[in-house]
Amino acid sequence: MKGKKETLSYMVPIARILQERKEEARLLPGLDRTDEPVFNVPKLGKNHLRAMQDRRLVMILPDGSRVYEFHPWEKNITPMPPYNYVDVPIYNYLEELAARGENIRDYRTIWFYY
Repeated sequence: MKGKKETLSYMVPIARILQERKEEARLLPGLDRTDEPVFNVPKLGKNHLRAMQDRRLVMILPDGSRVYEFHPWEKNITPMPPYNYVDVPIYNYLEELAARGENIRDYRTIWFYY
């Protein structure tokens, strides 16, 4: 989804997307898995989140937001500067889940993904 203010309550941190892909992969192993997390980066297009060479964690802000630097996956075709993205704070995301009635202990390993 596009990162717009009106959709802020639906935004999911990149850490949650990676956590779901890794930890829930055991439920459908091998070729049965058809989902592929893709992140739409402005000016760079769609980047696969499984490709670590396309992004790097730059810093974590005081509110817990993680700042990522996305690199163009077509590095040798057209020169393009990297894009810096400020992610949804994980703590705010967990508070939103708790308000919806989720047990946030189910998400305790989210802090280890980036």
